[in-house]
Amino acid sequence: MFETVSVIGGDLRQLTLARLLRDEGYHVFLYGFDKDIQPEGLTLENDKDFVLSADIIILPVPVTFDGTTINSPYSDNPMYVEELLEGINPSALVFGGQIQSNLQKALEDNNIAFRDYLKREELSIKNAVPTALAIWLPLYRKRDISINLLISLFHYNEL
Repeated sequence: MFETVSVIGGDLRQLTLARLLRDEGYHVFLYGFDKDIQPEGLTLENDKDFVLSADIIILPVPVTFDGTTINSPYSDNPMYVEELLEGINPSALVFGGQIQSNLQKALEDNNIAFRDYLKREELSIKNAVPTALAIWLPLYRKRDISINLLISLFHYNEL
């Protein structure tokens, strides 16, 4: 039975998920949120071996930008992918977004079950909309273009 969950790295979406899982009764531990974050009732853990012993390990979107470290913008001490692979509970279930093929292969080679949650269409779409807005809004604010003009251009391109 899955009882313990480690949320390693990521952004505020991971914190929200950690809170939801905690509210569902799971024992949730955070790693990689040691700067500029108020965990509000969540347990921050610095022991890598402990967090890697969890039943479920949730990694960020994307899991890594550089192929070397886990994506952890709120961490002073991010976890290395190699540390993850060496210390992970062999019976853990791992979730991550945009898991690189070399990491997928390493997990498979070690018989570790994993799921890339961004391969679920509904999540991929729900993630794409705020991402597009996050890109569009700063551009919109820098330009002196009315929203009506942008809508007109969009409709013109559909013709």
